[in-house]
Amino acid sequence: MDLRADSDLRPKPSPHKRPHPHPVKPVAHKAHSRRVGILRVALPATALVLLVLLGLWPQLRSDERFQVGFATLKPDAVENLSMVNARYQGIDKRNNPFAVTADKGTEEDPKNGVVVLDNPKADFVTQSGAGVYIEARLGTYYQHEQWLDLEGDVNLYHDQGYELHTQRARINLKESTAEGHEPVTGKGPQGRLDGKGFRITDEGRKIVVTGQSGMSLKKAGQKK
Repeated sequence: MDLRADSDLRPKPSPHKRPHPHPVKPVAHKAHSRRVGILRVALPATALVLLVLLGLWPQLRSDERFQVGFATLKPDAVENLSMVNARYQGIDKRNNPFAVTADKGTEEDPKNGVVVLDNPKADFVTQSGAGVYIEARLGTYYQHEQWLDLEGDVNLYHDQGYELHTQRARINLKESTAEGHEPVTGKGPQGRLDGKGFRITDEGRKIVVTGQSGMSLKKAGQKK
């Protein structure tokens, strides 16, 4: 009797029907083919666009084709230049600083440097070292001359204890002086004063009430 091992009795697989180790799904194969087709079209098109841009680049950079133009405006063509929170600074003839501020500044004419001010305020230091602060409802500042004309509720405060109230005044910031020719009221270290006008002279060292003036002296111990 011919005895064989169990392995010899097992049926052998046909050589024509070997299993595929990694079966390919039909859907994935179609998506891959679609991407390849898109890239075949997109890459040449992108290259063509780049070539066109490289050819046009010298013309795009040409100053004759692309220029930014600015309108030429003459100084007299711009009217009523305004600035909110206007501020002007300078020094007097003895190099003491001064400042002029306003809620709004409007140039009457750029050539002459005249500015109309709303709610102007000015402060300067006199030659004696005293500080002066003045305010009003309206003002005109002459930048070249360093004059400041004020009108409407003009209030002047001098740090030596003087306080003056009038309706018009002119401040000469270059000379550190001021004057007014409207009725003035106020007070000082010696008491209340009234007059037809006032002057701050001698580079701020003196305050003079002009015209028919009067003064109410304080009594000893009386508050201002």
